[in-house]
Amino acid sequence: MADPVTIGAMALTAGGSIISGIGAQKSGQANAAAYRYKAGVALLNKQINEQNASWATQAGEAKAMTEGLKSREAIASTKVVQSGSGFDVNSGSNEKVRETQTDVAQYDQNVIRWDSAKTAWGYETKATTDVAEANLDQMAASQAEEAGTLGMFGSFISGAGNVAGKWMQGKSAGAFG
Repeated sequence: MADPVTIGAMALTAGGSIISGIGAQKSGQANAAAYRYKAGVALLNKQINEQNASWATQAGEAKAMTEGLKSREAIASTKVVQSGSGFDVNSGSNEKVRETQTDVAQYDQNVIRWDSAKTAWGYETKATTDVAEANLDQMAASQAEEAGTLGMFGSFISGAGNVAGKWMQGKSAGAFG
């Protein structure tokens, strides 16, 4: 007849190994779910940053156009003021003033466009890093699941070894007749 203490120890060892293995698997699944969630957030951030880049470009272009309209108005009013004050509108000096004003206006518009392009580039760069982060999180999710499965099987194997060891101890002590 088998010793009840030895049989109980073997049963507890086997049960503990099974529970530990299931816990390892569930832990891996939970970690994988967390990483997939993070990957989803990163992909949403990518979309937001791409939209922000588009908006920055559009806002810069609208601002540049507004600046261009203001500048053309200022140039036009300069002609009127100068012609009204007795200057010849077609004189060389007046033409130079208008050319300089036009150059300054174009420069101002270009600065606005450069600034908006720089802002858009920042958003686009962030979108790229968001994709990389999402890919890393997806990889971590796969590895977490795999680690959970390996942990589960490791617990089962370890438990089986412990049960076998207890059985051998019991057998050598004469517990299993």
